[in-house]
Amino acid sequence: MSRRISVVLLSLPLIGASQVAYGASLSLGSHVGITMIRSERPGSGSSTVIAWPSSPFTYQPALRIGLGDEDRTHEMLLDSGLFFLDQAGSTLSLFTLTGSYQHTFSSKSRTAAFANLGAGVYREGGAAQSSTTSTFGGGVGVRRVVGDRNGAVRAELRVDRLHSDNTFGRPALNFVGLRLGFDLWL
Repeated sequence: MSRRISVVLLSLPLIGASQVAYGASLSLGSHVGITMIRSERPGSGSSTVIAWPSSPFTYQPALRIGLGDEDRTHEMLLDSGLFFLDQAGSTLSLFTLTGSYQHTFSSKSRTAAFANLGAGVYREGGAAQSSTTSTFGGGVGVRRVVGDRNGAVRAELRVDRLHSDNTFGRPALNFVGLRLGFDLWL
C-alpha cells in the first residue's frame, strides 16, 4: 500500500507539470477549519474539530505550498502538517502530507470556483512504534483574489478519508469539513 501511495504522490507533480505554463507561479498559504470526523466503527460516534490553524493532531494539514500556471487555472499543491512532542525521553510525532491538483474555473475573474482532488499519507508514531496510512479526498470551493493579484482567500467544502491503522488500532475515518484559508502569491 505504501508503494502505491508513493507512486501517486510522485506522479501528481509530473501530471501537473504538463499543465503548468512557462510563467509558473508559487504560492504559500494556510488553513483554518471546522471538520466533522466520523469513524466506521459502529457505535463510536463522531467528533467535531475547530482548528486555528488546522493541525495534524486533528488529522488535517496546515501549511500549503503551490505551483501553478500564470493565472493559476492549474495548480499542484502540497499540504502538510507536523506535530512533534519530546518529553522526558518519550516522543509523539504526527505528520501529514497530501499532494493534490486544483483546477480553477474562470480563473481570470477576481472570484472563481475551484475543484481539488488529492491523495497523501498520515504518519503517527512514538518511541516504540510508528505507522503510516494513506488518505485521499476532494473538495469544491470559491476563491477571491485580493490586492493587486498578490494572493487569494478561499473557502472549500471537503470530504476526505483516512484508512485504518492496524498498528494503533485506529479505524478508518471519514471527514467532512469547511476549510478557510489564504494563499500568498509569490
